[in-house]
Amino acid sequence: MLGALLKSSEPVKPRRATPSASGTADGFARFEALVCEFHWTALQIGGIASCLNASLASRRSWMLRACNNLVPVESPIVKIALRSWQDIGLPRELAAAVARAYFDLADAKKLTMPLLDSAGLFAGPQIPLAKLEQIAVVWRKLAEDCRDAVLNLEPETRWRLNGAYTGNALVLSRLLKEAITGSQTCINQQGEVALPILPQRRQSPRFSTPQPCKIFSQAGAFSAFVRDTSRNDLNVDCDQEFRLKDAVVVILRNGRKVPGLIVWSKNGKAGVRFDCPLADNDPLISG
Repeated sequence: MLGALLKSSEPVKPRRATPSASGTADGFARFEALVCEFHWTALQIGGIASCLNASLASRRSWMLRACNNLVPVESPIVKIALRSWQDIGLPRELAAAVARAYFDLADAKKLTMPLLDSAGLFAGPQIPLAKLEQIAVVWRKLAEDCRDAVLNLEPETRWRLNGAYTGNALVLSRLLKEAITGSQTCINQQGEVALPILPQRRQSPRFSTPQPCKIFSQAGAFSAFVRDTSRNDLNVDCDQEFRLKDAVVVILRNGRKVPGLIVWSKNGKAGVRFDCPLADNDPLISG
């Protein structure tokens, strides 16, 4: 049945899509937001560990000044996503690893902030090398934990988000590996930081596209209602509880058929990841 449904006709242009403000309440959006925030946090941690490595190698404590602009702040969306890890279909081990990284980050910040506050530009009280080494060990261990979490999160991210964040994982893996081994390639002799660029920095914009639809799966056909859409997915209201990774075809109001996979399903709501991301000018999201 699913194979026959994929032989679809050309879609009719729907009404203009409008940006959605409710996307962060849904499992798909929360998962992507968590990935975005955690990748950015891992980048900052790699930068701080590299600064500490550079300061130790040059015996210049003032080089730590650059760390002040790198100290991560835990976003509220991270707390929301981690509290609802079951709702967004995040494996327990992954949720625990990410939560542990933020917990250890809080301890590392308490230990490090007094050090950063006392680091002058080019002059000021010298920080003992033994103290620097102690702090560096903490951040290298944190970088190691973040690298492991990023790599373990990557397979989950790849199938849910069509590989949009795979480039981030590769960049972060290299940076964090260098920081763990004591390298400081992103720090120049003046103590200036040049962090690598993450290919995917922002969460995909969501658009309000309210319309009735039908969802076809191996279990049957079910009435549903589309609430919002992005390039990678759509969120629906549906009384049917789907299984994770169920293959489905969503038939929109205009008859357009969109194949995808169930990436979350909870309490009468579900998220469908498209088999192929929509083009930027797709009428469903471009209006």
